[in-house]
Order: sequence, then structure tokens, then C-alpha cells
Amino acid sequence: MKNGKFDVVLDYMPATQGRLEVLFRQAGDGFLQVEYGREQRALLQDSFRMLAINDRIAAKNFNGLIETVPGIRTNLLHFDPGKVTVAKLIDMVKEAEDSMQTVDDVVLESRIINLPIAFEDSETKKAVEKYAKEVRSDAPNIINGYNLEYIALCNGLTVKEVKEMFLSTEWFNSGGGFWPGGAFLWAMDPRCALVVPKYNPPRTWTPEGAVGIGGPCVFTYTTPTGGGYQLFGRTIPVFQFACKHPMFKDGPFLYRNADRVKFHEATEKEVVEIYKHVHEKTDYEYNIEKGVIKAKDYIEWFDSEKIQAGIKLLKEKQEKGIKAAPRL
Repeated sequence: MKNGKFDVVLDYMPATQGRLEVLFRQAGDGFLQVEYGREQRALLQDSFRMLAINDRIAAKNFNGLIETVPGIRTNLLHFDPGKVTVAKLIDMVKEAEDSMQTVDDVVLESRIINLPIAFEDSETKKAVEKYAKEVRSDAPNIINGYNLEYIALCNGLTVKEVKEMFLSTEWFNSGGGFWPGGAFLWAMDPRCALVVPKYNPPRTWTPEGAVGIGGPCVFTYTTPTGGGYQLFGRTIPVFQFACKHPMFKDGPFLYRNADRVKFHEATEKEVVEIYKHVHEKTDYEYNIEKGVIKAKDYIEWFDSEKIQAGIKLLKEKQEKGIKAAPRL
């Protein structure tokens, strides 16, 4: 029912030159969803802005606001309705939005987390095999027992090109959620922005550390679980519920908002060995570098003729590839 008593859109802010339209949606008695744009068309620079707004909201220490959960183009605000009304919460968000007229001045703290990946490892192959055996034997995304060829097909690329593109860019974490300790990872270099449909239906099992892609986002599976992202391979632990390893002494999550992940290729033996040194010996040293992202510099680079030409070329390949790929 539109604009009636069952309409969950409580309020909105119109789009401006520096911001997508903002929709405020009721998401339960104690949750408010702030959505940017009505369609999935947000760019990375929109995520920079949204995270900067999130920082301003958090800095207010607003009475009754419990936590925020940024996503790809949304922010979920968890609040105590006994302490604050949703109307006051919306006003607080609007004030933060109005205080930022442009993204040009946004500077985000952004660590670079270097992670190894073993492509087509035995554990993720078991997950694909289990799916074919127990869920969908005719799954068109499984080619030669794995998903990499399907990823390549959808993007109009070779498997070698897919791996090179995956490894050559940093992957930006626009926010946590979806699964404990997870991250929504976007390609920082839009010329490497692979896109692929998800499994249909999803898998019933995926190993810890699996690395997959669904739509434009890469995800590293934090625990054994189901899942629907097309699989690349496996990386090392990014979550530890026991918090035994020094990296997790303050909590079970490795990722923070605005982190960048840089993958490098490793053997499966090397990756498996690291699991022992994280979960058992707890002496593995994660390779994490401090850094920042300056939105203005990124936008100038993004808008350059060279980058725009590369985006156009990739989209042309993807358009042909998705037509050639079997439908899921």
C-alpha cells in the first residue's frame, strides 16, 4: 500500500549534486534503515560519503542509539524506542546529512589487509561437489567441477584474466553485516569490477575462509555456512569467536568499515598451514598497513579519461559475456 498506513518509507531527503536520495524506512520497533537511492546504482564514492556520515552520527553519542550497521548503500540504525523516538532519530540523521554538502573533503581511515588466496582449493571444491550431488546436478555455473569458468564467461574474460583482475585491485569494505564478521568488498579499480549472478538455489555448505563473488561484491566466509556466491578459492581466517589470537583480542572480527583487502596468490598448503597458526598456535602475524582514502583524489582518478575508457571496455565485455552465459 503506497503512502498509506502500511508504507514503510517514513521520510526522505531529495537527491542533491553531492548525494543520492535518502529514504528512511521502518525496519522493526527498534530499527531504522537509511537507504541511499532507490536502485542498486551507488558508486564507491557514495559509500565513502555514507561511512563519513556514519562516523558523524557515531560521534554524537546520541542517547538511545545502540549501534549502526553500514551496508553497500544502506545504514541500519539500532535504537532503544524507550529512550528515543524514530522521528528524533531521523532528525539527527538529517542534521548529519545537511552538514556534508560535498564528498570532496572526506578522508577515511583505511587499513590495507593483505590476504593470501589459494584458487580452486580442495575445500571449496568439496562445497561445489556437494552442491552438484545434493542440490542441483545440472547447475550451469559449475563448469569442470568449479565456478571460475562461469565467472569468466559472465564477464567475457578468460580464467587467467579473472584471476589477474581479482589480484590487481584492492577491495573496499563498505560495511559489515550479512553474516558475523563479514564484509561487503567492492573493487577499488572499476576496471576490475567483476559481476556475476549468485547460485540458484544457494549451497547448503561453504567452508570457513571461502572467497566468493555475488553481483559486484566479494565476500570472505567467516565460518562454515550455506552460501550463494560463486567461488574463487580460499583465504585465511578473518573471524575468531574464541578471540584467542592477539589480532582478535578486542573482538572476533578482523574487518573494520573502510578497510581495503589486497589478495595475493598462495598455495593451498600455505593457506592451510596458516589456519593452525591462527586458531591453534595463535602466532600468525597478519600483514596490515595503515592508510587513508581521500575521496577527492579517488574521484579525480575515477573520472579520468583512462579509467573511464577501461570501465567502458569492461562493460562491453560483460554485456556480451552475460548474454553468452547460461541462465541460473
